[in-house]
Amino acid sequence: GVTCTGAGDVWILDLSNNNLHGRIPPEIGNLVDLRQLLLYQNGLTGSIPTEIGNLAGLEVLNLFNNQLSGAIPAELSNLRNLRTLYLFLNELSGTIPAALGTLPNLQELVLSNNNLRGTIPAELGNLTSLRRLVVGRNELSGTIPLVLTTLPNLRELNLYANELTGIIPPELARLTNLEGLFLDSNNLTGPIPPELGSLTRLRRLILSVNELSGPIPPELGNLTELRELNLNENQLTGTIPPALGKLTNLERLFLYSNNLSGSIPPELGNMISLRQDLSLSDNNLSGTIPPELGNLINLEELDLGSNHLSGAIPAELGNLANLEGLTLWHNNLSGPIPVELGNLFNLAWLWMSDNASDLCMPLALQRFVGELSSYLPPPGGFCSVNTAAAVPLGEFTATPTDDALTQTIQQESEQQSHIIYLPSLFKE
Repeated sequence: GVTCTGAGDVWILDLSNNNLHGRIPPEIGNLVDLRQLLLYQNGLTGSIPTEIGNLAGLEVLNLFNNQLSGAIPAELSNLRNLRTLYLFLNELSGTIPAALGTLPNLQELVLSNNNLRGTIPAELGNLTSLRRLVVGRNELSGTIPLVLTTLPNLRELNLYANELTGIIPPELARLTNLEGLFLDSNNLTGPIPPELGSLTRLRRLILSVNELSGPIPPELGNLTELRELNLNENQLTGTIPPALGKLTNLERLFLYSNNLSGSIPPELGNMISLRQDLSLSDNNLSGTIPPELGNLINLEELDLGSNHLSGAIPAELGNLANLEGLTLWHNNLSGPIPVELGNLFNLAWLWMSDNASDLCMPLALQRFVGELSSYLPPPGGFCSVNTAAAVPLGEFTATPTDDALTQTIQQESEQQSHIIYLPSLFKE
């Protein structure tokens, strides 16, 4: 819609979500009293008119999710009152204009999901009012400019999915108001700076899919506001710091596909807010699965596959009532699988293959696993009733005795129903 001043001058032009096509007319630069230009989520093509630079009073320019192409006009640097510049999800090319660093009131600069090349201009370090810098999913190269670490009001630094190289600057610790740091899917090398542990307002730390090496700094355990920690698909070594157990607000922890060794710290069981994922797969972890993981009652997915874990599966995992996926394959786990896993009524997949030869599934869980949408059985198949001997899968069907009262445990959810025959009702 169009909002005008009392004098009839256009103040806000909002044509978003209108299925508009074609080019933005250069005459739009005649609306000299315009404060907000909102053309997002249309099918606009062509370049951004340089005449927009005539709108000296403009505070919000939102053109995201169109098909705009060409370079970002340097004339946008004339918009001295601009607070918000959203150009993401277009087909813009060329470099980020250094002149954007002269916008004294700019708070949000979001240029992600374009085809921008070149380096991140050092001039952006002059944007002292900036709260969000989002330039992810482009083709930017070079190193992370140190001048970005001087932005006192920055809340989000998002450089993901580019071609950035070099190290993660320890000087990022200066950004004491930072809540989100997204450096994933680049070519960054070197260690994770322990100085990041001083960013106590940080809620999301995403460093995955790089070439980072060295240990996980225990100082990350100081980030008690953290909701998501993604360090997966790097070359990290050493053990998982027990200090991560202090992250009691964490909802997602991804450490998979590294070279981590040692045992799983029982302190991870203190992360009672873990909800969506705990993924430690594809490492060199050894030892047993700590029963303390059974404290993570909100967890939806637990992936410990492709490690060197041994011993029995702890019965405490049966406490994970919200679990939808359990992956333990490619380890050296042994013994009967605990019948307590039958309490996992929300479970959709259970992957147990490629473990010790005596890892077997109790007959009490036969009906349970039959209800799963995806099941990769243990090497030992189904255990016999009173022994740990294995019965090959597909050759045995558990049937209650005629003189026994058939007792079942049944719980229905929106997606599935599991019926579990109690083991006491079966005879050899």
